[in-house]
Amino acid sequence: MKGIKRIAAWMLILCMALSFASAFAETVYKEGDAGPEVMAIKERMLELGYYNGNISHNRFNDTMTERVKQLQKMNGLDQTGRVDEALYQLIFSDAVIKKDGKPFNPSAAAPAAEAAASQPAAAETPAAQEQQAAASDDSLKVLYREGDSGKEVLAIKERMFELGYYNTLPTVNSYNSTMTERVMQFQDSNGLTVTGTITRETYDAMFSSSARMPGGALSGVLKQGDSGQKVGVMRKRLAELGYYENQGGSTFDATMTARIRVLQRMNGFEETGVIDPELYDYILSDKCTYAGEHVNPMYNAGMRFFYELDGEKLYHVSSSGNIVIFIVDYFANNYLNSWVKSNLKTIGTFEDFTYYNNCDPRYIGTYPSITHMLTGNEYSPSLLVGEYFEQSWNSETCNYIFNNIHDRGYEFRYYYYTSISDGAMTWALGKVDNLVDKVNNPDAKITPIYSYTDFNDHLKQEGVKLDQTDKKYIQMIHLRGAHGPYTSDANGKYKNDASRDENVVGYMSMVANYIEQMKALGVYEDSTIIITADHGDKGNNMQVVYWIKQPGEHHSQWVENSAPISHDDFPGTLMALIGAEYPYGDSIFDWNPGETRQRTCSVVGQDLDAYSRVSCYSDLGMGSHNIWKTYVYVGDGNELTKQVKRDAFEYEPLAQSFN
Repeated sequence: MKGIKRIAAWMLILCMALSFASAFAETVYKEGDAGPEVMAIKERMLELGYYNGNISHNRFNDTMTERVKQLQKMNGLDQTGRVDEALYQLIFSDAVIKKDGKPFNPSAAAPAAEAAASQPAAAETPAAQEQQAAASDDSLKVLYREGDSGKEVLAIKERMFELGYYNTLPTVNSYNSTMTERVMQFQDSNGLTVTGTITRETYDAMFSSSARMPGGALSGVLKQGDSGQKVGVMRKRLAELGYYENQGGSTFDATMTARIRVLQRMNGFEETGVIDPELYDYILSDKCTYAGEHVNPMYNAGMRFFYELDGEKLYHVSSSGNIVIFIVDYFANNYLNSWVKSNLKTIGTFEDFTYYNNCDPRYIGTYPSITHMLTGNEYSPSLLVGEYFEQSWNSETCNYIFNNIHDRGYEFRYYYYTSISDGAMTWALGKVDNLVDKVNNPDAKITPIYSYTDFNDHLKQEGVKLDQTDKKYIQMIHLRGAHGPYTSDANGKYKNDASRDENVVGYMSMVANYIEQMKALGVYEDSTIIITADHGDKGNNMQVVYWIKQPGEHHSQWVENSAPISHDDFPGTLMALIGAEYPYGDSIFDWNPGETRQRTCSVVGQDLDAYSRVSCYSDLGMGSHNIWKTYVYVGDGNELTKQVKRDAFEYEPLAQSFN
C-alpha cells in the first residue's frame, strides 16, 4: 500500500508539472500555497508519521509549516518550513528520516540526506525568480477547462463546495458544463474575468483566504435559531474543520452555538457563539485552525525539542541531606494485592516506612498530576494544556515552593523523559535544576535519563554515588511502574511478556536497590524517602500508593495509616520536610486516621454527542478526549470506586486534550 501511495504521488506531481507547464525543479512550496501538489506532500508526510490523519485539505497552512520544520530537523536540514526541490526529492525518497527517527530505508538514508542538505533551494536562483515572475504575470493562463478530469479538478470542485457554489459535496472528477457555470458564478462574485475556465488568477483566488461565497459577504449576523444557505455553508465548513462530526443541515442549533464557541476560543475570538461578518470570512479562510490544530506554537509539545532534562545526577545523593521521591507510575492502591505485598515484604527494604492507604491522586494523568504536585496550581479544563503549564510554573504557589527549596540550600532535580521537559519548558528554568535550555545552549551535554528496566541495568553498572557537597538534594525519580507495557520481571530484569504484578514488584525492587545503596553510603538514616504514584487506575481504583520514611524512622514492618491524604497535600508536605511553612494548603501530617474530608478526583473522558473534538497537546492532530470528569467524595477509596461505578461525576468541556 505504501508503495502504491508513493507511485500515485509521483504520478500526480508529473501530471501537475505538465498541466502548469513549469519545471518542478524550480518550485518552492510554502505557507499560503494550495492545490493537489501540496496535498501529495502532506499524504507522504502522513506516511512518514509527521501527520496522524488530519489532512483533509490541500492548503499549506501554519501547521504544515511547523511539520515541515519537524521533518527538516529530523533530517538535519535548516528549518525553513518550506519545501524546495532538494527537500521534495528527499521526502519522496527511501532515505528520508521518519518522525520516529528511523530512516524509511536505512541503506539509502545517509547519502541522500547529505545530498539534500548540500543543494541550494532552486527557486532562490535568479533564473527561477525570473520564471516565477513570468508565470505570475500570466494570470489568465488556462489551467483547467471543460472536458478535463482528474484529482485536481475534483479538488477544485470540493473547494467550491466549501464556498457554497455546490449544494452537495462533488464526487465526480470531470470538468462538465455544470462546473463551467459554477466557475463563472465564482468569477463574477469575486470580481474576476468571467471565462468559465480555471485560470491562474481564478485558481489563486479560489484557494485564498479572501475567496467569496455566492452573493458576496455576510451581512448582519448568524445566531442560534437562524437557518438558510449561509448557515448550511457554515455547518459544512465546521465539519471540514473538525468541529462537527456531521456536515448536514442548515439550522443554527444549540450544538452549533457550542461548537462556534470552541472555534472562537481556539482562534482567539470572543466566545459569543454568534457569527458576525468578520468571523464568517475568517472561518471560510485558510487562517482558521482545524479542531486538531493549535493556536500558539509556543504551547505545542513540539517545544520538547528545545528543553531537555539532564540525567547526569540520577544516581547521586548528597552528603548534606536528601529527600528522594520515587514516582511509580500508575500504581493504584488496589494493585497492592496480597501477592504484591508478600513479595515486597520479602525484599525487606520497606519495613521502616509508613504506608498511607487512603491517598487521593487529585488528577488521573501524568501531565496534570505532576504539574499540580510540583506547583500547587489546580488544572482548569478551559485552558489549553500549554497555557496551564505556563500558568502553573509562573504561579504564586510555584514561586513560593521553589524559592524556599533553593533558599534552604536544596537542589531540585526531576528524572523522566516527559512531563517536565514537555510541560514546563522555559517557565521552569531556574526552578528545576536539571532542566537544560537547548535554545541558548545548543551544545550542552545531556546525559540520558534511563527508564524502564534500563534504570535498573544502569543502577547496577554505575551504583549510587555520594557527592561531598554543601548542597542538599531533592531527587524526584519517575519510573514506569504499573504503567504498560509490562516488561519487567519481579527482579527488575527485562521480560517481554511480564504480568502487571510482576512489573510492579520489579520496579519496587529497583527502588529497593537504590535505597539499599543509600544505606551502604551512610545517608539512609538522615534521608526522607517517599514512594508514591502520579495517578492510579482510570477505572476501578483511582487512589494511589503512598509510602514515606522520615529521618530516624524505624519499624519491624511497615506501619499503615488511614488518614485521608491527597496529592493536594504534596507541596505542603515537601515544605514541611524542608522546614518551611506552606500558607496555601495542608501537608499529609495535618491529617489523622478517622478524620473525614471531602476530596475530588478528576479524569479525562470523551463525549462526542455533547462536544466537538479538540486538539491534542502531545501531537498536532485530534485529541483522544474532549471532556473533564470530576468525582466528589467523602470517605476512602471504596467510596470513590462507588462514585465511578455510578457515573456520578460532574463534567466540563476540555479546551485541549493531553493526548
